[in-house]
Amino acid sequence: MSVIQELYQITEALYREVQKQESKDNREEQIERINKLLEDRQNLLDMRLQPPFNEEENKLGQQMVQLNQVIDSQLQKIFADIKMDIKELKVKRAKSTLYSNPYESLSMDGMFFDKRN
Repeated sequence: MSVIQELYQITEALYREVQKQESKDNREEQIERINKLLEDRQNLLDMRLQPPFNEEENKLGQQMVQLNQVIDSQLQKIFADIKMDIKELKVKRAKSTLYSNPYESLSMDGMFFDKRN
């Protein structure tokens, strides 16, 4: 099997993995699988990719580029979901501390001391 065919198989596996709609509970496992596939693909690209390609390899390369565009958009969506979850978690944490000690964050800006005796 040529390097291009191996790359294509890894890219297809990566495409299938990012298309899965995982729940928030399984997201970490999905990210680990995606990272493993990305590392495998990068190792193949770094080590063994040499330029004279035949017609079939050129077609596979073009298909990989198309798959990679979908993969990139799906990875951006996963990243945005993670950012939104982190933001929600920060808001929940702030609300939780506010409810547990409501007088901790009182502002002193509105106080007025009367000096008349």
